[in-house]
Amino acid sequence: MTLQSIFSQSDQCLVIDDPTTALLDRIHEGTIDHGMPAYLLSRLPAPADDGGDAPLRTLLSRSFAAFRARKRGDEEWIESRIASAFAARKQLEPPEADQWLDQVSGLTGVSVGTLREICVIFDDQQHSASTIAAVEALLAWLNQKPAKLLELVRPENVQGLFGGAYERLVTDDQRGRHALPVIEAMLKRWLVGEPLNMIETAYPGGGDPEKCEYSRHFVLRVVPDLAFLAGLPARILIARNAKDGIEAPIRSVLTTLSGAVREGCDSPECLAVRKNAGSSVSRPAARGLYDQIARSIPIGEESEDFEATLDRVRAAWAILAFDDLDKL
Repeated sequence: MTLQSIFSQSDQCLVIDDPTTALLDRIHEGTIDHGMPAYLLSRLPAPADDGGDAPLRTLLSRSFAAFRARKRGDEEWIESRIASAFAARKQLEPPEADQWLDQVSGLTGVSVGTLREICVIFDDQQHSASTIAAVEALLAWLNQKPAKLLELVRPENVQGLFGGAYERLVTDDQRGRHALPVIEAMLKRWLVGEPLNMIETAYPGGGDPEKCEYSRHFVLRVVPDLAFLAGLPARILIARNAKDGIEAPIRSVLTTLSGAVREGCDSPECLAVRKNAGSSVSRPAARGLYDQIARSIPIGEESEDFEATLDRVRAAWAILAFDDLDKL
């Protein structure tokens, strides 16, 4: 709306800049291991096979930031920023044993170090025994390293959930410690299908169960970011299997974890009910349907395709329908 109000006035001009300009400046000044500069570096191409900077140079020299620098006759800025970015990218290059993680890092923007830690968590199969176990494993890890929260979710979305006290905090560690207990409490209620007014009561002070301001922000802004985090374990394990040349199946708990968090479900079967019910059925109502048929859902394979999970749910629905006919 702000942009519309500006461009709707024919006598107004707006100077458009490339946000990578400031990020490249920060990288040139030495900020490379956290925040948006680290994210940008993780998305830049790795060195060429000969160790040169050709892929990175091609990308950055064609950026809008480079175009603006050429317009003002500042070729030195372009060269210095490319050189700094290339040096920083090489500095962050993982050891050879972790090269496969570098590809996942490039796709997700998450640092190799963080991906390695998540991989270690889910090497322990008890953490993928159920959707709740997987979520609790991720939360336990975040509680040990609260600053990671701001690396994995958009900081502005977390900030929007809290007031001035949060904004006055200085470090990501402090912000993570402040936010995590609230996020954890709201997430657990979301996963078991509670309505927004009940999720609102998990907010410090009880929030406002009528307006549901905090629970709405949590669902619309924070949950999608948490779903992104929940999708990382499966991505990592699939990439490792590809690197090792094996076709080991991934547990369905992990392949459906992102969807389960996004939709507010605590099992692959619950997610399947939600999908089968369709968007016209509310999340709490879909949870009610799941509770009705949960005992009738046949046991499936632990690494089955989600389509097989959907079929099991449909079978349980059919059994329930026959039972209802018998009661007539």
